[in-house]
Amino acid sequence: MSRKQDETDRKILSLLAENGRQSVKELARRIGLSRSATQERLARLEREGAIAGYTIRRNEHGNGAVAAYMFVKTRQALCDDLAPLLRHIPEILVFDSVAGETDAMLEVTAESMARLQAIRAEIAALEDVVQIETSIILKRHFNRR
Repeated sequence: MSRKQDETDRKILSLLAENGRQSVKELARRIGLSRSATQERLARLEREGAIAGYTIRRNEHGNGAVAAYMFVKTRQALCDDLAPLLRHIPEILVFDSVAGETDAMLEVTAESMARLQAIRAEIAALEDVVQIETSIILKRHFNRR
């Protein structure tokens, strides 16, 4: 049975979002609980799905890569049909269906501006794509994912 998250749970999640590799001992110190109590909370948060996994965040900008958001408008808002057509492009890190003027938002990281342009052209060539607006990410101030 899932219970409501308290302030300590939210603090654990926030600290793990900053650094998913920190030890249970370090987490316990920072939240003011014993190591065993912290481990129990982590296990519960994992069991309840609040923690879906532990991963890395790549520092794409460190190697000269270009990151951008692409806002895609389609003929009939068929993102379920569009997603499989784009899944093979590894530079598309996130594909979200959104409400509003556009139908999909893509987060893309490419090795160069030329590669970003090629990805954009590939998406624009798809039959149901009407418009793409690209916004280059100048600076990422923080990322809690």
